[in-house]
Amino acid sequence: MKFRAVFLDIDDTLFDFRKSSFEALAAAFAELGVSFTEADMPHYEVYNDQMWQMFERGEIEKADIYEERFRLYFAERGIEADTAAFNRKYLYELAEGVNFMPHCAELLQALHGRWKVFILTNGDTYAQERRIEKSGFAPYFDGVFISEQLGCKKPEKAFYDKVFSLIGEEYRGCTLMVGDSLSSDMQGGRNAGIPTCFYGKREKADARCDYVIEDLLEDMDAIIDASQPYTLEEWEKRPWLRRMAASIWKLGAIWL
Repeated sequence: MKFRAVFLDIDDTLFDFRKSSFEALAAAFAELGVSFTEADMPHYEVYNDQMWQMFERGEIEKADIYEERFRLYFAERGIEADTAAFNRKYLYELAEGVNFMPHCAELLQALHGRWKVFILTNGDTYAQERRIEKSGFAPYFDGVFISEQLGCKKPEKAFYDKVFSLIGEEYRGCTLMVGDSLSSDMQGGRNAGIPTCFYGKREKADARCDYVIEDLLEDMDAIIDASQPYTLEEWEKRPWLRRMAASIWKLGAIWL
């Protein structure tokens, strides 16, 4: 299949979220005079992952994640502290710390000028915008779409429909979704009707994954090479009905 664009998740796809999160948590706990080590991280992640999955299923709001995960973890460790204040400190530290997944820069350089690159994230708006700014990678992105700003989230079809309405419905048939989450990115791609590419270490790939990669550069290079961008002539030769449908979708998005 020929691709013209890619939807990239940020956390644990381009940016090493786990490392940045650990550093932010360690700094926030240090302010409380409490130690937080790598051995503590999996215990916190149980609650954090549980909250995010509930959010993706529409069972809770994002604001509920921020305090409930810490309330549960504090209870486990017998810590008494203001969860709202702790969350603010954590998000501040998270926004200031940028760590990258291996070959992140090389992948963006390989994609630049060949595919359109769009960022899709459910993360905190301030933290994501700040980390993108600090990363220096903003010039590589053709658009950044944050669920808080769109009013819907991955994996909801409505989220992807809104993104396509903004970038052009003609991209729906030639865009690849790349991410590390089965429930958010892979299911989101399925809901949107676009191919998916799984780059994850914490979950095992399943039938929702059309492609599975272990290395951002080497494995994605193979997909890029096998999917040379459309030339204008090739694009114009696509079936007229498909081109007409793309135009109608785009006009409908403008009217609505």
